[in-house]
Amino acid sequence: MAGLRERLARRIWTPPPPPKPPRDPELVELDRLRDAWKDGPVRDDRINEHLALVLDKSGVPGGRVLEIGGRGHPRHRVFDADRFEYLNLDLAETGPGVIIGDITHCPEIPDASFDVVLSVDVFEHIDRPWLAGEEIVRILKPGGLVYTSTLFSWRYHPCPIDYWRYTPEALAFLMRGTDTIDQGFDATERRRDVRKKAAEDPMPFDALGGWRENVRVFHAGVKPA
Repeated sequence: MAGLRERLARRIWTPPPPPKPPRDPELVELDRLRDAWKDGPVRDDRINEHLALVLDKSGVPGGRVLEIGGRGHPRHRVFDADRFEYLNLDLAETGPGVIIGDITHCPEIPDASFDVVLSVDVFEHIDRPWLAGEEIVRILKPGGLVYTSTLFSWRYHPCPIDYWRYTPEALAFLMRGTDTIDQGFDATERRRDVRKKAAEDPMPFDALGGWRENVRVFHAGVKPA
C-alpha cells in the first residue's frame, strides 16, 4: 500500500523547476534600450508638436502652406483651416490640393508664393538637395517659415531611391537665405529595431536584430522680411 501511495504522489506532485540564473546585466540593458522608444510619443505626434512650436516662434499668423511630398496631408492638422490654406507638392497626382511638380525645379510656382514651406522624410530622397533648398527659399515669402525634418542616421530605404543623410548644419546651409530659429537632433527612436521590409536587403540583420542607430534631424528658418 505504501508503494502505491508513493507512485500516486509522484504522478500528482511535480517538483518545481530549479531557479533561473540571474540575467546578464548587459542583456537587461540591451532590452531596455530596445524598448525605451515605445515610451515616447509616436513620430508624427513629435513632429507635429515641434512644428506647431516653431510656427508660433516664427510669428507667421496665417497664409499659404506648402508641404513637399506630404501625401495624405499628414501635417494639415497643425494649421488652423480658418487661417491657413494647406497645399501639397508632389511628383504625381495624389489627391485634392496637390500641385504637381519637382521641388528641385518648379518654375510653375512664382517667387514668394508661400508663408510656410515644410517637408518631412523627403530630403533623404532628393537627388540634388541644394537645388531644392534654393527653390524653397525662392518660393517662400519674406517673413515666412521653412521647416525640414529628415534623417541623420537611418536604415537604407529606397523610396524609390535613398540618397542622403544630414546634420543640422547641412540643413541650415541648404536653406541659406533664411535665419535659423531652431535646429537639432531627435534621438527618441535611436535604438529601435528597424528591420527592412524590401524583398532584397543589401544589409540583412543578424543576431542583434535590425538597424539600431535611428536619429532624426530638423531645421527651422525664417526668411528675412
